[in-house]
Amino acid sequence: MKEPSGDGGAGIGEGGSASGRPVILFVDDEPSVRRTGSRVLERLGYTVQLAEDGVDALAQLDAAPARFALVVTDMVMPRMDARGLIRAIRGRWPALPVILSTGYDMGRLTADEVGLFDRLVPKPYTPEELGLAVRQTLAAAPPTSS
Repeated sequence: MKEPSGDGGAGIGEGGSASGRPVILFVDDEPSVRRTGSRVLERLGYTVQLAEDGVDALAQLDAAPARFALVVTDMVMPRMDARGLIRAIRGRWPALPVILSTGYDMGRLTADEVGLFDRLVPKPYTPEELGLAVRQTLAAAPPTSS
């Protein structure tokens, strides 16, 4: 990923950190993608929590579901892929927005699967594309009651 050229904006989400910044759960099995994604989103004003797969992400969500404003997840991961993760999120926290970020062939998804996530960010993506998707997804998220 190249460096961001402008301010992607933090947006407003229900979940937040002590500083009031929205907290994004960034899920990817590739350490370099996690590091880069975290760095980009933190530069845009978000607090980022990392998870290496769906199992790790669900454990973090179970521990503090109200903390998170958004989940950004890769499709193909060991132990639990995005399909399993997003279905679990929709079953437990249906209002939590999810961005699917993948280089996966989207033609292989069923219509029901496509309807599970809020936005798609195809890989490879630029920091600007990721920032825009996050900002738009948070802005479109319905308010939740805590």
